[in-house]
Amino acid sequence: MRILTAEDTRNALPMADAIDAMRLAFGPDTEAPQRQLVGSSFIMPGRVQQHVAIKVVSTVPGNPVGVVAVFDGEGAPVGLVDGPTLTAIRTGAGAGLATDMLAPRDATTFAMIGAGAMARDQITAICEVRDIARIVVWSRDLSKAAALADDVGGSHADRPDEAVRDAAIVTTATPSTTPLFVVSALQPRVHINAIGAYTPAMAEIPPEFIRDAFVVVEDRSAAAQEAGDLIQADKKPDATMAELLASPAARQYERTLFKSVGIATMDVAAAVRALENAERMDLGTVV
Repeated sequence: MRILTAEDTRNALPMADAIDAMRLAFGPDTEAPQRQLVGSSFIMPGRVQQHVAIKVVSTVPGNPVGVVAVFDGEGAPVGLVDGPTLTAIRTGAGAGLATDMLAPRDATTFAMIGAGAMARDQITAICEVRDIARIVVWSRDLSKAAALADDVGGSHADRPDEAVRDAAIVTTATPSTTPLFVVSALQPRVHINAIGAYTPAMAEIPPEFIRDAFVVVEDRSAAAQEAGDLIQADKKPDATMAELLASPAARQYERTLFKSVGIATMDVAAAVRALENAERMDLGTVV
């Protein structure tokens, strides 16, 4: 069994590989039971083809710890992967795949709303699938926005409306409970990845945008229980990622939204790819 630390996980799972793994995560041969909160940890089991994995991660604020345990088709343990690092990468990869299928091909401007733990991998994923020339970052903590913008060669905005004004692609990754910007601030043609709002009480995107947009989710049942943006807008998804992969007709829509809450098959596919790469690169500890 191979054990990957946070550093090992990041070295073993470049974003291009993670995005490619998401195609398996949303493939036909998968299982993703609803996650459960047990004590102070989220428990997320899932299966992708012959591999089964279970993620256990802490929900305690400021304590990003946990692991993903992977098992082969016979139930033998294959490895342990650092949970928070894998979550950040696979969340970015999910948005990257959705952006590749939904965003304008000629998109060159990107707004990152939020500068927390998920933001850097979100930026990496978007830049992997589009030739981004301009990145604008906004956060309630303007110093964090400025620091992240400097790190990625972008600029920061003082207000979210200002950040999204020229963007063809927008990603939101915040703990907001109210919409972050007004619809009139957006371009006529825009794709949004909404990564926060993972409870019914949370929201990042204006409901009038959601009702008019072509909305894609990872899983309908998970979104119905957890996607605050859609629940509050009383909007049912137009497609799942699996359906979009099978028939990418949504590119005809001017405004598109990928609403993510995260499902276990994303962790399984990403963890398996990380462990396969780590074996080839001789990374991690074998016990």
